[in-house]
Amino acid sequence: MLDMNWETIAFVAFSAIGVIQYVKGLVKEVPGWVWALVQPALCLILAAAWTYMPAWVAQGILALAISQIGYETIIQTVKKRLGTPATPATEGGKK
Repeated sequence: MLDMNWETIAFVAFSAIGVIQYVKGLVKEVPGWVWALVQPALCLILAAAWTYMPAWVAQGILALAISQIGYETIIQTVKKRLGTPATPATEGGKK
């Protein structure tokens, strides 16, 4: 029987979401179907990172992902509610 490590699965899933969101902020002109293809491959790559690389690599990837998701969820929401104008840094350099 396959031994599932649910903690690792959750880490990989959160990391994949966060890394994709981070890259989406850098690359604006990519169609949505590309991200749908990238996600499964990224999950496999991240699962391998968790399994075969030092713990600090996996922890760094997860920290990046969580910080990106947190930024989008918390900071951007607060800015929208307060009516804070967007800056070039928060809008990918658009003026």
